[in-house]
Amino acid sequence: MKRLFIAEKPSLASAIAENLPGQAKKERTHIAVGNDIVTWCVGHILEQAMPEDYEERYKRWTFDDLPIVPQQWKLLPKENCKAQLSAIKSLLQGCDVVVNAGDPDREGQLLVDEVLRFFGNRKPVKRVLINDYNAEKVRRALANIQDNAEQQFKGWYESALARSRFDWLFGLNLSRAYTLRAREIGYDGVLSVGRVQTPTLGLVVARDLAIENFKSVPFYTLTARLKHAGGEFSANWRAQANQEGLDENGRLTAAAIAQALAAKIGGKLGKITKYEKTPKTEGAPLPFSLSSLQMAANDEFGYSAQAVLDACQALYEKHKLTSYPRTDCNHLSAEHHTDAPNVLAAIVANCPDLAQLAAKTDLKRKSAAFNDEKVTAHHAIIPTVARANVSALSDTERNIHDMIVRAWLAQFFPPCQFLQTGIEVSIEGETFAARGKTPVSPGWREIYAPAAAGEAEEDDDDMEDAKQTFPVMQQGDDAQCLKCDINNRKTTPPPRFTEKLLLAAMLDIHKHVTDPAAKKRLKEGQGIGTEATRAGIIEELKRRNFFEPKGKQIISTPAGRGLIAALPQHAKDPALTGICEQALDLVELGKLPGVDFINRNVALIERLVSDARTASLDVPVAQAVACPSCKTGRLRRLKGKNGFFWGCSNYKADPKCSASFPDARGKPNIART
Repeated sequence: MKRLFIAEKPSLASAIAENLPGQAKKERTHIAVGNDIVTWCVGHILEQAMPEDYEERYKRWTFDDLPIVPQQWKLLPKENCKAQLSAIKSLLQGCDVVVNAGDPDREGQLLVDEVLRFFGNRKPVKRVLINDYNAEKVRRALANIQDNAEQQFKGWYESALARSRFDWLFGLNLSRAYTLRAREIGYDGVLSVGRVQTPTLGLVVARDLAIENFKSVPFYTLTARLKHAGGEFSANWRAQANQEGLDENGRLTAAAIAQALAAKIGGKLGKITKYEKTPKTEGAPLPFSLSSLQMAANDEFGYSAQAVLDACQALYEKHKLTSYPRTDCNHLSAEHHTDAPNVLAAIVANCPDLAQLAAKTDLKRKSAAFNDEKVTAHHAIIPTVARANVSALSDTERNIHDMIVRAWLAQFFPPCQFLQTGIEVSIEGETFAARGKTPVSPGWREIYAPAAAGEAEEDDDDMEDAKQTFPVMQQGDDAQCLKCDINNRKTTPPPRFTEKLLLAAMLDIHKHVTDPAAKKRLKEGQGIGTEATRAGIIEELKRRNFFEPKGKQIISTPAGRGLIAALPQHAKDPALTGICEQALDLVELGKLPGVDFINRNVALIERLVSDARTASLDVPVAQAVACPSCKTGRLRRLKGKNGFFWGCSNYKADPKCSASFPDARGKPNIART
């Protein structure tokens, strides 16, 4: 029996081939191993056809054609994947059984199954689930090949297909609708709408408006300087639950009350009501997922999410120095712990500057990162056993590689140890508190910043100066208030979004949703977008001129704000994804046909397109050119079957104006008519 394995990506194909019995022979498009053939996709090698691929008339954008709903859906080969797709077609003809080796999730199921359906495959199809390229894990999976017709796999396919088609319907129709509406008032760009990109834009617009409309409010804090028999220290006032003069956030906003409190305790004798010095430990941060790496790299180096993804892809595909990057997982399997000596040897060979740190690792130590139950379709991003010339990497690649290596090394260092001190003092019925950390042993922190490894961390809630030294004391000791300072503060607006903060908001999008069921599903599904798509979504919003980067900050443009203001809530609400995911869960379980899911949402899209026809849009437009024919309309730049031209905005008015003019480098050529 000749089996054809179709893997999601070349690296998975290699892992399968290495663990099949027989001698392997690698060809350009596949690997032959004994009686088996292993080939691969490169992610999705088919894509949804565009409207004009269904009917030529859809090349011209008009409201009359909306919504566009294909009756027979089409997939087309991606231009750069045609050769591999052709190879798969040939290989299918020569096999007896096909094995779907997509990633063990919805999308992995879809991208292989859709190829088989594209070619009308009628041969038996099996399924292998591999989420770890460790040899033992791969061999175990190959020994447990299942039938691809099982409900779990049918459900994965149907739900992924339904999601893909809904995104097409939502994005294509609403983008055309709002672009057409904007062109009626002279806008010359494309107003792109998408299930994920539009709520992402909405986050930034809402934050920018909150900052610009923010009104600072004064409030007051009190700091007492206290004298104990062993020395002096400072502590901050803590309000009681029934304290007058507090706002809804517990801040003291009444100046007179602040002054009265300061006068009340100044010079008075208080008692130490709490003194605790507790040994604490802090384990190493988990290794990186793609999102956590993108956030950390944006924070440290200012890199965009796309730049980090590109560097990770190069480190994985070109240099072979790190593992698969598009992962949402921060954990590793037990087999990765077994392989640690080989990885460490490669790190020492590749990164001599880290040799001293590498020598301090304890490979017997097993951090919380090593947990088979928490490994998803892919494990965390880690260094590989490959040897390479790290000096040949680009600056970005080198920095990202260094971050990945240090995160892995940290798993074999001891926890950071410190003493946490907590003090409370009662003076005239008022409570003052201070808290600080005293380092004992840096542990894993030595890997990141030796100079800062011994520094205590601040806790702004209790004491601004966490570096102060506390005298030794005990509960019941006296402490006299030498003075009490009133600190004039002002509330501050929320920070502008950076790519780090925006990625975090996309992951925690449930915090911006009020519907309880949608909120719960979004939290379970790790937000909107995926590890593979979030960077591209941010880049697309920049390309569409909806975002304007300023240093690390991301600021919405007038076009972005105008679109968000015009869209009905349902079209920009992240809850839409949560609601869809709930329905897709039913599709996956076989309780809701995928076609019913699509039909329900076609009705929604029809309503949203109808809303777009009369939407009030405030977007930047080029200087209006009056129509020389009717004198009341404005000329708009439109795209017809023969290219761009200029037409009157009164084309559908009463009376109708059918005047049109050729386009001359983006301007109407009125003289030629």
